[in-house]
Amino acid sequence: ARSFLREWMKDSPGGDSSEVPDMRELVDWDYYFTRLASTIQKIICIPAALQHVKNPCPRVTHPDWLHKMVRDKDDTFKQRKLADLFGALAAKNPN
Repeated sequence: ARSFLREWMKDSPGGDSSEVPDMRELVDWDYYFTRLASTIQKIICIPAALQHVKNPCPRVTHPDWLHKMVRDKDDTFKQRKLADLFGALAAKNPN
């Protein structure tokens, strides 16, 4: 195990040469937490926010842009496009 770790890390692992190092000490946990949090955001948190559900994973924060997106989506004073107005009339009168 030590020879594999030496080759993989390009450095010799610390500790006694007869002892196998603990892998939990070698792993970059911050990197993997960030990756997992990003995936949870994409799958769970962002869709929940767009449906006005409280954040189901409070340890994973919402991205900064999400609040603006939800606010713009629900804006009651948003100006409508003329094409949307004529499209609604065409849908009512098929002639």
